[in-house]
Parts: sequence; structure tokens; C-alpha cells
Amino acid sequence: MPLSSDLQQQLREGFFRPLARPSWPVSVDIAERLLEGADEGGQLSREDALGLIREVLAQHPRAALDADEGAAFSDARQRAPQLYNRLLDAGWLQERPVALGEYWVLVTPALRMLVRLLLDLARSDLGELKDFSASLRSICETLLMPEALNPARLDAEALRQTVKDLVDRTTRAGDQMHAVESLILREETLQRQSGDAAETLNRFLVDFHAGEHMVCYDALQENGLIPRLHQARRVVQEAASSALAKDRLAAGIASHTKGSTADPYAEAEGMFQKLGRGLAAIPAKQQIIDGRMADFSRLSAQRYRYQTEMRGKKPEQVNAYLDAAAGEYEGKRFSDLDREPGMMFLCPHAGIYFGSASLATVRRMRQPVNLSLEKPESGDASANAKDIIRKHNLLVVTPQRAARFVRQRLEKKGATLSTAGLSSLPEDDFLDFLAVLAFDRAPSQGKSRTIRWKIHADRRDQGLEPDRIPQDSINGWQVDRVIIERIS
Repeated sequence: MPLSSDLQQQLREGFFRPLARPSWPVSVDIAERLLEGADEGGQLSREDALGLIREVLAQHPRAALDADEGAAFSDARQRAPQLYNRLLDAGWLQERPVALGEYWVLVTPALRMLVRLLLDLARSDLGELKDFSASLRSICETLLMPEALNPARLDAEALRQTVKDLVDRTTRAGDQMHAVESLILREETLQRQSGDAAETLNRFLVDFHAGEHMVCYDALQENGLIPRLHQARRVVQEAASSALAKDRLAAGIASHTKGSTADPYAEAEGMFQKLGRGLAAIPAKQQIIDGRMADFSRLSAQRYRYQTEMRGKKPEQVNAYLDAAAGEYEGKRFSDLDREPGMMFLCPHAGIYFGSASLATVRRMRQPVNLSLEKPESGDASANAKDIIRKHNLLVVTPQRAARFVRQRLEKKGATLSTAGLSSLPEDDFLDFLAVLAFDRAPSQGKSRTIRWKIHADRRDQGLEPDRIPQDSINGWQVDRVIIERIS
């Protein structure tokens, strides 16, 4: 179902209209004040709500109100009821009568979520950004625990709760990364508005490197979080490729939603994919942030050069001062300059290097790269390589092999085949059988539909008592008894 259809069922028509009016700052401040003034149950009296609206109107004396918002009135006591009625029409507030002529005003849950979203867009909470590293560490610790997403250890509901919690935390971490990028873009905007070279240098060398955005940036570099994120993503990919894990998660989703979900299996696959993409997006977003920081450094250097060398008389004054100093102290040593009048260093930790200490260190040259190709010892090398590749392709386990096995032995939907009847198989058919165990679907040759099958194994029910699991012999190999069922 499209997102718009879900919103139409949950929100009243015109819910976002107060934000589309010219007076939207007034509406946003009123919503925030009403949330602060409401009690634990999210309600307040009608008189208190009107009083808070009048206080907000006093803070916006030049608000651009529409005609239905009281623009024709000059008194805030007349404007407040008009705005109050508009919030009722939009579904931001609800009235609950408690007595004759007495009403309580309820702040709707949808308005609470909207104000929370606006706060996230408007503010960069430093304390919340500092929790970024803790969030990533907790995600890595959860996924890197032994058998974190093992369906044999977790029941359906526990697996659903674990995956959902990981998806929520990963989404929150990704939002924090986007907030870091927004902070850097804000610093770029401020840098473009700098008035002089001193302000440019101060923002680049002090404000930028002490800003909140460095909190998340440094958190990724410490404690080896990037390699651990890659390991955590591999754990998710292994779980997403396991048919048992997807079946167990689909069962948990179906039990939780009471059958309201149309395809729990598809939703389980979507949750694994969303978790994997969320973990992969954090290192990718870090590379984008690296580029943003490099762009800010280049912008600062270009603006400083423009403000010093291409504008004003300060460059000429500095050059004239240096020329006069060079003529005055020509032929003297740097070690004697600190005793000259007017040459005392203001910074006690500064020093001048002279003699051999002032020479540049010798750089070690890298060895040249040799890209030449050596000739093979014999002319049969390419033929041997082709033969090795051909043999390797013959032994590769692919979904096409599995589809061939299912088509040959399970011709109709619902047909089953047990390993008890597969005592001897040719080598190619044995590899096809292994492919059936490795995959659960494959494209059909010459047809647009997909062949799907399911593996029924006694180990799933008798995993704690391996002696009771029956085994069959196929080509001299002992395998657990399984039943292959074609489902499409």
C-alpha cells in the first residue's frame, strides 16, 4: 500500500496546512508551547491553551496571518480563538467535553511526532551526537556475539524483536550521520559570509575543528568501528541467505501482526535487506563527509587568499614591512635576531631553526612500479589455464544446477523427494543435489516465473538429539535425511 494511503487513514485532511501558511512559525511555536504546558496525559484546559496561544502571538507581533487566522483583529485575545479553531480543523488538537461549557484540550499523538521531527531538523544536540559511538558499538556487539542471529537459538518472536531493534538503531545512527553532514554544510554557509581574513582563519582553525560534527567523525576512527561494521554486515548477509532464518523471522512477523501482513516471507527478506543496507550506508556516508570536510578546507583557503592577496592594501603593507626588515638586518644571523629591539617573540614556545637544523630532511624515494608482463615459459600455458577454468566451472554450485535437479525429479507443484531414495547419483547430479540444499529458488529456463522449493529436515526438530536424526548414504557420503518439496 502506498505511503499516501496510510497517511490518509491516520491523519485528518489538512493536517499539514498550518505549516504551508505564511504564519507557520507561529503555528510551530504554539505546538511546542502546548506540548510543554500539557500534563502527563497530554491535555490542558481550554483557557490555558488560549493563554499560551496569546503568549506566542505576543512574541510574533508582525506575524503574517491569513484572514481566517484573525488578521483583521489587532488584539491577541481576538486572534487566539481564530488560531485555536484552525488547529482543531487541522487535527493538531482535540476537544473533550467534561461539563456543560467546559472542555479539555488533548494534544494529538500525530502532533507530538511532528514536533519531534521538527526538533530533529532544527537542532543538533551535542549530547545525542556523543551517543553516536555508543550506538555503533552496541550494534557491533549485538551482531558479533556468537550465534547472534542463529534461528536454532532464537525462537520466532525473539528473532523478530532482535532484527527490529537492530534496524531501528541502525536507522538512528544513519540519521545522525546525515545530521553531521548538515552541520558541515552550515559551517560552509557561515564561512562564505565571513567578513575578513581573521574571521575566516578563526572559523577554519578553531570553530570548525571544535564543532559538534567532529564528535561523530572521530567516533568512527576510534575503537576500530569501521572494520567491526563490515564484520557485522557479513553476519547479517549470512542470516539473509539462510532459508531457515527467513522462515523463522517470517513466522515471528506473522504471529506479531496476527495475519494482517500479506506476505510475511517477503517482509522478512525486506527487514534483512534494510539492516544490511543501513550498516553499509554508514561507511559510505563517512566517505561523503570526508569529501565535505575537504571542500570546506579548500573553500577556507580560497576565501583567505581572496581576502588577503586580492582585496585591500594589507598585502602591500606586509610586503613593504618584510622588504624593510630584509634591508635592515642584511648579513646578520638568525640566532642574533632575538636580541635586536622589536624582534622579541610574543609566543614563548616559538623558536627559529638555523644551520643544519633548518635544512629539509631527505625524503626516501619509492621504488618504481614495474608493470611489464613476463612471458610464459611454454606456449601451453594459456591452454592449461583455459582447461583449469573449464573444470572449475563444471564444479561450481549454482542456482541453475538446482533448477535442473528440481525440474527433472519434481515435475509438479507439491511433489516431494526424500534422500532415502537417492543412494547413487552421477557426479553432475550429485552437484545438482548440493545446489538444491544451498539455494531455495532459481529462475526457470525459457520462462519468466521462478522455481521455488523447500527443505524439510529432521535436524530442525531433533537438533538437540543428533542420534535420533536418520541418515542416508549417497555416493558413499553420509547425509542427514531431508525431504525436498517443490512449492512453485
